[in-house]
Amino acid sequence: MKKTLVALAAVAATSAAFAQVTVFGIVDQALVRTKTGTAASVTSVGGMLTGSELGFKGSEDLGNGLKADFQVHFSPSIDNTAAPTGYQSHVGLSGGFGGLRIGQFFSPSFFNNVTYDGIGMAPVNSSVAYVNGGGKLASNAIEYTLPAIVSGLGVSYMNAQGDTANNIGGMTNLRVNYAVGAFSVGYATDTTNTSATVDTKSTSLGASYDFGLAKVSMLQADSKPTGGSTTKGSAFAVSVPFGATSVTLQTSTATGDKKGTHVLVKHDLSKRTAALLQAGNTKASSVTTTSTAFGLWHSF
Repeated sequence: MKKTLVALAAVAATSAAFAQVTVFGIVDQALVRTKTGTAASVTSVGGMLTGSELGFKGSEDLGNGLKADFQVHFSPSIDNTAAPTGYQSHVGLSGGFGGLRIGQFFSPSFFNNVTYDGIGMAPVNSSVAYVNGGGKLASNAIEYTLPAIVSGLGVSYMNAQGDTANNIGGMTNLRVNYAVGAFSVGYATDTTNTSATVDTKSTSLGASYDFGLAKVSMLQADSKPTGGSTTKGSAFAVSVPFGATSVTLQTSTATGDKKGTHVLVKHDLSKRTAALLQAGNTKASSVTTTSTAFGLWHSF
């Protein structure tokens, strides 16, 4: 009897210790068909919107308005046997001073791009608007977010170390965004040490407005290495809801006579599950790439 009570107490203590830990994730899979120029079509299975995710996150109230939080996040390869890759994993503190986190996470520039790209920079995205050099994941990074001094205003600054001689791969990144009602606007700038003698500076500006019957969004981005030429891109999107279904059309252009058109149809089967259809094409150097995809997206 005593052993049983001890075992139950251990289970209760363990459950309490992990009570604030959340398991979350996404399973994103689709049948994708792509054709480039005169080459034969290629059919594959993979993510089409966000990609699949698996993560653990939690927080602890330290008192006096101070909170500690963590996140360990992976990108599993659902359609093959490849090992999961690292995603956002970080630890941080937040309070009246704002927020501070250290680890690996999406850069502020990436968030600015994905917020104002009409189709969220989906993996099957035919858009060519994303020319910003901020990249997706920033490793060896520390980020500070200012407290909400003005309602709707957000400011974040990130510094990522390259962990190499001359800090190659290191990046500094600043984003300012403002949202009020149906209107939102954001600006981001970053500088990446691409080599010992070359820094690449990138900026992006985006805005959106939800009219109710339709939401419009625009994104402009540019990237310029030291001594090199500037690459520019822009995109414009309109998203129209029809009950549980939404249809988004996006057009984009970029330096080098690149053009793209993309359509995303999303039908919500529930709050956590959606059926998706994507179709689009891009033209670069007189070569056209077309893609279509149909799949399911489920979050938990």
